[in-house]
Amino acid sequence: MPVDARILNEKTVAPLAAARSFVENLRKPTHILVAISGGSDSTGLLLALQEATAEAGRGRVQLSAVTVDHGLRVESADEARKVSLLCAELGIPHAVRRWDGVKPASGISEASRLARYRLIAEVARDIGADLVVTGHTLGDQRETVAMRAARSGGDDNLGLSGMADAVLYDGRHWIVRPFLSCERQAIRDFVLSRSRGWLDDPSNENARYERVRVRHSLSGSPVQLDVEAAAKRQALSEKTAVFLRQHVEVFHAALARLSGDELMPDLPEFRHGLAALIANLGGRAYFPAASSMERVLLFLKTGETGRMTVGRVLLDRRRDGLYLFREHRNLPELDLEDGAQGLWDDRFFVKNGTAFPVSIAAGMAGEASDAAAFFPSVPVGVAKQAMAILPQITAPAAGQASLEGAVTIGPRLAPFDLFLPRFDLELANAVAGLFGRGAYPQPPV
Repeated sequence: MPVDARILNEKTVAPLAAARSFVENLRKPTHILVAISGGSDSTGLLLALQEATAEAGRGRVQLSAVTVDHGLRVESADEARKVSLLCAELGIPHAVRRWDGVKPASGISEASRLARYRLIAEVARDIGADLVVTGHTLGDQRETVAMRAARSGGDDNLGLSGMADAVLYDGRHWIVRPFLSCERQAIRDFVLSRSRGWLDDPSNENARYERVRVRHSLSGSPVQLDVEAAAKRQALSEKTAVFLRQHVEVFHAALARLSGDELMPDLPEFRHGLAALIANLGGRAYFPAASSMERVLLFLKTGETGRMTVGRVLLDRRRDGLYLFREHRNLPELDLEDGAQGLWDDRFFVKNGTAFPVSIAAGMAGEASDAAAFFPSVPVGVAKQAMAILPQITAPAAGQASLEGAVTIGPRLAPFDLFLPRFDLELANAVAGLFGRGAYPQPPV
């Protein structure tokens, strides 16, 4: 069984101490779902949490476990069975979920990650778990930062903050990483000290994967983490949240406005807030690239009226301020059977509560009076364009029952609704308020 021989960093935390601290900081009696692959990190996490919860006393914490069999190797089913045996020995309820279906020919790492979290969340929902924990380590953090630094070395690269200690998945499941300050060697030593072993996944040594290549490159000289990066990112997100609440209006989750005296392109929170608006209005999961934001800021610094498009969003600079809304190109049509739900243009969730099929398509600009009534205090030209990028509900035939109240449409916040790092929770809640959404749930620890 190979062991990582890296010398422990004096700033790291011992695995059992990390588990104890995590359990002590839980805000209420909690049902924890441990994601365990059978590798050293997740096995160590399960063992450490079992000891820490036993010390905390019966009734304070309940443990369950889940293993995802990705079905990518012939050995994976047997490995999941061995994890089940371990959990049975420990008296911990355990579920196995398999990723079935055709696997993509490319992007397998990302597809596996998305499938894994989806299946884990299904188990968390089924058993009523309050949160999920994973065994990500300090080594994983170093690799993540190194990969993100290689993609963009600028000071404004928020990825240099690394993985958050907690991430909200699908708007409802908090995924927490108690071992993010623990070295892998210390975890393995802990597992061995409890007379346990672990399973080695050969894909962890497959140089096809970027993370494996980065891991090998760091083996002799680990990247030095900026311990302040996470705090800086959270501070920026909180300042940006204040800026958005004070200076931005959003109409019908489709049109944003900043008045002329609120355009402050030299402020970091203005830049970050504008990027957040563009991503949400455009239905994009990621904020615009740094190069795109540089173009936007140069455009705004001229003080001239005009237009430009970034990330499917049209920025219309007028004398009275800046207006942002989805550009008109490539607006889709969505067909929903009775009782079905779907996503329109990556910007709106739609649920068909009728007894017949409906179609969702882009609206029509309509009459100036209609646009002015729907978007009061907005220039008529802008209002008509905003009307044309709203979803419109149509029935398949005239004379059907009224659609009012039977088809529901609500805004999707694409950068936050699937994975929301704790760093950005306040920013996400500010955007949610502007778009007419409720706040995201607070983390339980």
